[in-house]
Amino acid sequence: MEARIKNQKPASELLRLALPLMMQNGVAPTPRNYSVWYEYVSGNNEALVKAVDALIQEQGLFSDELNAELYDTYIASDQEREIEHLRAELQKMIHESEEHISGATDEASRYQSRLENHAAHLNRGLNSEKLLKVIDALSSETREMVENNSNLQAKLNNMTLELANLRLQLEMVQSELMIDGLTGLINRKSFDRMLLEAARECQKSRANLCLMMIDVDHFKRINDNYGHVVGDEVLRFIALKMREIIKGRDIVSRYGGEEFAIILPDTPFTGALHLAEELRKTIAASKLKRKSSQQTLDSITISIGVAWYRAGEPLEELVHRADRALYHAKHSGRNKVIDGEKL
Repeated sequence: MEARIKNQKPASELLRLALPLMMQNGVAPTPRNYSVWYEYVSGNNEALVKAVDALIQEQGLFSDELNAELYDTYIASDQEREIEHLRAELQKMIHESEEHISGATDEASRYQSRLENHAAHLNRGLNSEKLLKVIDALSSETREMVENNSNLQAKLNNMTLELANLRLQLEMVQSELMIDGLTGLINRKSFDRMLLEAARECQKSRANLCLMMIDVDHFKRINDNYGHVVGDEVLRFIALKMREIIKGRDIVSRYGGEEFAIILPDTPFTGALHLAEELRKTIAASKLKRKSSQQTLDSITISIGVAWYRAGEPLEELVHRADRALYHAKHSGRNKVIDGEKL
């Protein structure tokens, strides 16, 4: 919630701020560029803000190359760079495979040519001495061909193992990109993608879709009183409780900092409000005991904003209503569930 207090702007407003700035500075509205300027207007990425401010003061041109450099330097994660590396490795191995197979094909063609040459000699008639030479040559060339095929097979077998290893690494990196390392929930990037998929399915099937935005109350106070290690324990504890309550196709994510979001496909709005209230009560009634000291922490509570998706609307509007409801819950006493459709 620190970011929200810092800029006091919901996600939908940040979206509206980013695009005009991009147009003003001649930045193409690509997803990658949009990520850079969304982070810039949020004010949460201080290094990026300083870099962009300096460039604006210099009245520099935000070329495609410069935008790509900003993304790689201030936005792209180590995992994303690792994926690019793995992709390059896979491309290299595919090229090597093609060369090996091409070489084997050429060798087979040459072997066939030599066989045809020997057959032509045999057809002309040979004495026993020359016949023995042909047999020796055929034997030697056949052994060479078998050895070459064996070497090729060994190379291809090794490459199969390497490809399997690279694929495993890629899957692990992709998993890290999707999962928040602290809580084990899906992260913000995965949330955005899954919310889009849920909205598409909602429009196709005309089913209900609801969204909860959740924030830990007084989280800064928890960090100040007990330290960041305990703060991390609190976030993991809340993630665990949400997993216990949320069932079926519902999707729980860590939205950022101490804020969480829950996507509720096939859930009527009254059901979403009921579930939010159940989650709020469960967290408020739970006691977190530190493993190291067995110390029981003060009561932990959460605030929740709930919104219902109106088929066809921009997803930013859905997030904005849930976000605004959460804001009202935080500023009207906390430990509350607020109906975003009534604001």
